[in-house]
Amino acid sequence: MAIQFNKIKGSAKKSGVTYMKLADGDNTFRIVGGILPGYTYWVKGAAGNNFPFEALQFDRETEAFDNSRGCPVRDAGVKNDKGEDLNCQWSYKCQVINKATGDLEVLQLKKGMLAEIITVAQDMEIDPTDLETGTWLTVNRAKTGPKAFNVEYKLRQMKCKSTALSAEDLEVIKDLTSIEEKFPVETYDKQATRLARHLTGEQEDESDGADTEAVDELG
Repeated sequence: MAIQFNKIKGSAKKSGVTYMKLADGDNTFRIVGGILPGYTYWVKGAAGNNFPFEALQFDRETEAFDNSRGCPVRDAGVKNDKGEDLNCQWSYKCQVINKATGDLEVLQLKKGMLAEIITVAQDMEIDPTDLETGTWLTVNRAKTGPKAFNVEYKLRQMKCKSTALSAEDLEVIKDLTSIEEKFPVETYDKQATRLARHLTGEQEDESDGADTEAVDELG
């Protein structure tokens, strides 16, 4: 089908996921849907760029590692800058309504942040993701030093209160798909092929849209 000249973009649309970037100061969001457990290897390729590869030995359902499963990154003998076996990083994510933009985005959770959210949920005896009785969450981001991982995240617990989503918010998530559908588990062969191309520079890989800075800050 032809496109009118004044509507043409001249390039392919990217189907990547929009990530919520936590800015300095307060960041407010509402978790919708479930939390996706995961661990990720950040592998440096031939071009010197880091791309994410999910740790396939980690079972999303049990939140445990199963060493009987294959792992392309381990099998390829990928090393870190010190020449040691590369370790995977904690990488849980969820979908949120970003209060600042009003959009549905994906948030790379911080480990301590999730622990605080769980504690607050238990204290309030609520499910933060419930559309009627859940709560908006406000997290303060503050730099504590010069390096990327010198960042502190604090949940403002006093701002948490049970609040139903508005009609506008419900409209934002009317076509919500599960986080599992957005991030399906790769097969061993598919990941191994993508990893080989990344390591040799055979072709430019596409990341899953993950926020490199956010992952690096996990420490």
